[in-house]
Amino acid sequence: MAAAAPDTWGYSGQSRALFSVGARGRMEVLALERFRSPGKGSGLRACRRVRPGELLYRAEPFAYVVTKERLGGVCERCLRRNEHLHRCSQCKVAKYCGKSCQKEAWLDHKQECRCLKSIKPNFPPDSVRLAGRIVFKLLRQSVCLSERLYSFSDLQTNIEQLSEEMKDALRHLAQTLQLYLKTEIQDASYLPPAIDFFQIFTKLTISYTESLMPTSERQKQLMRQYCFECDCLLCQNQEKDAEKLAGEEHAWKEVKNAVNEVRYPKSKEEWEKVLARCRNLLSSYKGRLPDTNIYQLKMLDCAMDACINLESWEEALYYGNRTLEPYRLYYPGFHPLRAVQLMRVGKLQYSQDMFPQALETLKQEEFNRRKKQKCHMKSDDLNKSQAKSISDISVARNQQHHRQYQQV
Repeated sequence: MAAAAPDTWGYSGQSRALFSVGARGRMEVLALERFRSPGKGSGLRACRRVRPGELLYRAEPFAYVVTKERLGGVCERCLRRNEHLHRCSQCKVAKYCGKSCQKEAWLDHKQECRCLKSIKPNFPPDSVRLAGRIVFKLLRQSVCLSERLYSFSDLQTNIEQLSEEMKDALRHLAQTLQLYLKTEIQDASYLPPAIDFFQIFTKLTISYTESLMPTSERQKQLMRQYCFECDCLLCQNQEKDAEKLAGEEHAWKEVKNAVNEVRYPKSKEEWEKVLARCRNLLSSYKGRLPDTNIYQLKMLDCAMDACINLESWEEALYYGNRTLEPYRLYYPGFHPLRAVQLMRVGKLQYSQDMFPQALETLKQEEFNRRKKQKCHMKSDDLNKSQAKSISDISVARNQQHHRQYQQV
């Protein structure tokens, strides 16, 4: 996921509450307000009491693209995985679920389509393709709901804090972007001052690092990508670092390397190879690596994904059950990743005719309290096609947990 950084909610004024237009046109005060924190940049904070699991804000990203690794496997519009996608007849790169998704995506794809055709057989880096979509959207001055929180121009670059090496790399990307857009923008000097190719790349980077990393690695990544030193309680206390790297060091280092080598498979044969590798390592280090070790946990997740894609429901459930305790440890309270994992395990239990266990899993306090504002869990809710239900949960988890597409 590519997002603005380091001041994700960049706004240079004093704190200000956010408003939205309700279903009947009335103005409603949202639960958030923007504010400036000296030395730490901009942010969002709650301006009223919020309930655990309450949805505070939802909007589509300003721009996003499917990564080169996932091209052809998911729809360019809705990002759902589909084996029968229809490709764009012009660029033959973008693929969609059907006419509906293609029509919705056309405004963002129209100019990009001609650019992709013009550089064949080459293909732009993911960040360049994303930046291209941003440029086109800024030029046509499209209204995006996500800009209620902040606009692209609000984002800070922190260019002064970047190393010369990083600046050189960004200049190279800016030149690549200019060549990529040449079909649509012959002379970049005629662009509005607000659209600067180099500045655009200083506002794009990966998402804030996930908490499922040792403190030292998180700190290094945040400093390099966002130019600030985090002093949150998790970093100050180095909480759970011991559990994250528990077990024999040489064992978790090998598992770490194996996990990092995995790329998203696109065929049954590739999934089978991934599963075989996971089985071998999990068996080799049985009793030497606890499931709370973060790399062991990622390996279990990987094995679970492989089994789901190969429709090996029983084995997938075995790996899924092993992840629940580590998920509870690292994602406490009402964390969405834990909720999704509970859903997946519950669906797998149902596929094995373990109906009471499935219902109990889905009704666990954290998950139930997260969902009870929207719906009440009933037994009939589970009466759906087993394979389709589990596949849908796998897609949801892939979209939320791995975030293999880039977005702003």
